[in-house]
Amino acid sequence: MSEPERMSLLQLMAGVLALAIFLVDALTPLDIAIAVLYVAVMLIAVTAWPRRGTLVVMAGCMLLTVAAYVISYGFAVVGGSFARMLVSIIAIAVTTFLALKGQAATSRLLLREEALSRAQAQLTHVTRVTMLGELAASIAHEVNQPLAAINANGEACLRWIDRPQPELQEVRASVVGMLEDATRASEVIRRVRLLSRKSEPSYAPLAINAIVAESATLVQRELARHDVRLTQRLTHGLPLVHADRVQLQQVIINLMMNGMQAMEDIPAPQRELVLETSLIGDDRVAVTVLDCGHGIAPAHRDKLFDPFFSTKAEGMGMGLPICRSIIESHGGRIKVIDGVDHGAALQFSLPSI
Repeated sequence: MSEPERMSLLQLMAGVLALAIFLVDALTPLDIAIAVLYVAVMLIAVTAWPRRGTLVVMAGCMLLTVAAYVISYGFAVVGGSFARMLVSIIAIAVTTFLALKGQAATSRLLLREEALSRAQAQLTHVTRVTMLGELAASIAHEVNQPLAAINANGEACLRWIDRPQPELQEVRASVVGMLEDATRASEVIRRVRLLSRKSEPSYAPLAINAIVAESATLVQRELARHDVRLTQRLTHGLPLVHADRVQLQQVIINLMMNGMQAMEDIPAPQRELVLETSLIGDDRVAVTVLDCGHGIAPAHRDKLFDPFFSTKAEGMGMGLPICRSIIESHGGRIKVIDGVDHGAALQFSLPSI
């Protein structure tokens, strides 16, 4: 049922109920405050009409209450019946006032939630763009590799063409290589554009292993710069998750960057970052990022996902809170894994489909 149809149905219900109450109040000898039942009409009216319409319905209910009294008793003041009429009118007025106040409070709350959601989306986008700035060297490297290959294939192609008898098969192979490398460069740029643009989340069935692999590709240069060895332990045959690709990449890259930075002051040969995917129970897909740093201090564990908390001197303390917000908006959970021999392990899990 569409919203206009629902509103029309509620308005019809309010009208029928008001008419029924009026007929019972005016035409039956019941010695009770039947008109108090107009309160139910007002509760429906607050949902079915805007503020002005609700006030009109309130006035109508009050008039029907007075009209029923006049039909039953004329203009004489009959003690108990007159008092019940006044009580009914007061009940209608108080109910309307409280219902309108509640409706206004609900509207303000919805507006604040929308503003908070917009601010959160803006902050998520800014953090993502900042993260891309940190990955600039990796991105440039990923684009430069296929461009260099295109250049090499282009030079080879010219050499084959310039021969007295051009080697068309070799020319064709060079052109095919150029096209493949151009596709690789285009794919990197596409992924970067997806990460950098500001848009509404687009949820779709996704393979978590593919998201992990794409995220790892974007940080290859950073891994090399930090002398970090990456190990991927991907469980095959995992069920799909219903998620936004860009937001999941943001979370994974953020966790990987944190892991790399946590290992800056340990010997280079010991720096290993592990990306692991697994199935938890029968209905949750998990991604775990493990580093070989000094671990998380016990005093910091409970604050790790708090906004503006950071153990880094230059840190803003917004990366992990935004990761938590993204994962929770997907119906998932993110946490620190206990029982790790050395370093730290952060894991997020999402419901499978």
